Amino acid sequence: LNCFVVNVSVKREDFSYEFWSNLFRWLNLPQNIRQFIKQNVVQTLGTEPFRPSIAAQCVAAIACAEIPSQQWPEVISLLKHNVTTASSNEMLKESCLEALGYICQDINASTLEGKANEILTAIVHGIRKEEPNHVRLAAANAMLNSLEFTKKNFINEDERNVIMQMVCEATQCQETPVKVVAMQCLVRIMSLYYIYMEQYMYALFPITVNAMKMQIDDVALQGIEFWSNVCEEEIALSVEAEEAQERGTTPEHVSRHYAKALPHLISILTETLAKQEETDDDDDWNPAKASGVCIMLLAQCTGDSIVAHILPFIQQHFKNTNWRYREAAIMAFGSILDGPNQKILTELVEQAIGSLIEALGDSQLQVRDTAAWCIGRVCDSCEEVVIRREILTPMLPALSNALQQEPRVASNVCWAISSLAKAAYDMACQLGTDYSGQPETYILSSCFEAMISELIKATDR
Repeated sequence: LNCFVVNVSVKREDFSYEFWSNLFRWLNLPQNIRQFIKQNVVQTLGTEPFRPSIAAQCVAAIACAEIPSQQWPEVISLLKHNVTTASSNEMLKESCLEALGYICQDINASTLEGKANEILTAIVHGIRKEEPNHVRLAAANAMLNSLEFTKKNFINEDERNVIMQMVCEATQCQETPVKVVAMQCLVRIMSLYYIYMEQYMYALFPITVNAMKMQIDDVALQGIEFWSNVCEEEIALSVEAEEAQERGTTPEHVSRHYAKALPHLISILTETLAKQEETDDDDDWNPAKASGVCIMLLAQCTGDSIVAHILPFIQQHFKNTNWRYREAAIMAFGSILDGPNQKILTELVEQAIGSLIEALGDSQLQVRDTAAWCIGRVCDSCEEVVIRREILTPMLPALSNALQQEPRVASNVCWAISSLAKAAYDMACQLGTDYSGQPETYILSSCFEAMISELIKATDR
């Protein structure tokens, strides 16, 4: 059974030939042998002194092998019974909830739709605040893995109310792992069931905002991710509404504009931007980086509205003596560029571009890195400003110098140069082209060879 236990956490589309070969071998074992193994594995649930439970993984692996083949149909009922029966001990409840979580994680969602009620009954029982935290954690993980196939339960208001109440209560648990997984559930629920969330937002708002303020990164991340997901859903609904209008039809679902909570979110997000560490790696995902993404999505959702709320932070901290706030101000500026209309955007860039160019020579690596990224964003979104000669005169030598800096800075500088070249080319084309459709020259022609030479040198580093 090792082949199943090893693969229990692997998505079905990622299963290897070896897995399918072992699956075939298992299903071709005599029925009595398989039944004997299953009985013994089930009896082992709750007897192990360590976690995670190997027996739970084994039960789940066999269930994932057999349920799609219409075999072992009673396993879900058996696990539910063990969780909900008063005589079951804590270890047995935890192991059975772990098994349910593994099954939900791995098996095709459509296969389990008929068992959704039993699974949710077990999960809701296990996640109650009366249960020990280790049982609640197993239940919360199972809840997170079950959300894909509980659509019918979310359509039913009474069942939805119970699920939301239990998940919200779990977010208040003092045990951090339980709190984190419960918050992950809310994040996933918002993505899957946005259309049902209006009546719960009065509860979800303080839960998620308080999570964003937490000093525990894993909790803060989920609070931020919640609002990022809100924005992503509302951006998608906005696109659907525009497409429906073009077709002369009514969209199936409409945005509830929860992103209008912007005034309450921005101050938390901008302060979180300033919590980055010198040792942060580009690949590390942390609240500061998540805040930048959330601000970017809020800008896309709210458009011009974001400017008044975030501009004071940017103006106050562009020259802050604390490098974290300098970097945060630049990150905030770069993150809102997809929001405002072109007129407002042009005014913002005209005011900020000089400080951004100056920041390329900052004493702090993180500030230079973010400044290079931000200039690239400016070149993408405000072509008309960046190709002005009075802007290019200080910007080109600053980019050239920054190209010699640390790899992470140089990488963003390369992208900024690419964006600048595209902006210059696009503007040149607007002024006229030759018979081949190409402009005869453009504003970067005089420094083209020098730029290429510097870029080639960078490839040798």
